[in-house]
Amino acid sequence: MSSMTANIAAAVLIFAAQASAQWAKHPETSIPRASDGKPKLSAPAPKALDGNADLSGVWLTEPDPQGKPGGVENMVLPRYMVNIAADMKPEDVPFQPSAAALFKERLQKQGTDSHIARCKPTGVPIVNSLPLPYKIIQMPQLILVLYEENTVFRQIFLDGRKPVKDAEPRFMGYSSGKWEDDTLVVETVGFNGETWLDVMGHPHSDALRLTERFRRRDAGHLEIEITVDDPKMYTKPITYTPKANLIPDEDLLEYFCTDNEKDVQHFK
Repeated sequence: MSSMTANIAAAVLIFAAQASAQWAKHPETSIPRASDGKPKLSAPAPKALDGNADLSGVWLTEPDPQGKPGGVENMVLPRYMVNIAADMKPEDVPFQPSAAALFKERLQKQGTDSHIARCKPTGVPIVNSLPLPYKIIQMPQLILVLYEENTVFRQIFLDGRKPVKDAEPRFMGYSSGKWEDDTLVVETVGFNGETWLDVMGHPHSDALRLTERFRRRDAGHLEIEITVDDPKMYTKPITYTPKANLIPDEDLLEYFCTDNEKDVQHFK
């Protein structure tokens, strides 16, 4: 793990190791159980009352299957938290010239100007790739995603609404979704451009249009195909797919990066 990645991820990893055993276990009723009471995570994905796939549950992004332990917690980080272009050769990343220069500058600064390192909101899509759990609450016209990281949330509207013209830019953007068979397709716009796409520093602008395709493969496994489309920063879209595992019978904790934060004073 590079020193830059370690710097930015340190606070996240410290809390990731404490993400269980804070609530008494409460059985997840939508998941079939074996005779010993353990959930059958390979069972078919549950359905919601309206017939759509049920994405509800507490999820944790998988560590990189090709990664190596590192950092203060000796953990394997999620693949796309570190680098959204991990499946590409460096020379194949479709940077616009200005984006390539900004990315190089961030690498040279070893991540000390990262928004995460300074406890600012993590933003979308990187929040889907952190080693901290998130909870999906599904209703027919609205899906809420509650993130343990900095106790932030997203609203994904399924009622056809769109952002107002010239909407105030936000860290999390404005999200609307629709179902395509058993896949939830979410379009998000209206970003403020202040966040990074990963801890390496791949940039985005306020022109970012994000498409996420949520699919629950079975009871215990979720994947989110993410497409980054930002013509100010990239000559063509970039697509990657974080995968997450259900954490049955668990729930979220409160977590704020600013609590006892001591790092920023060292980022000179």
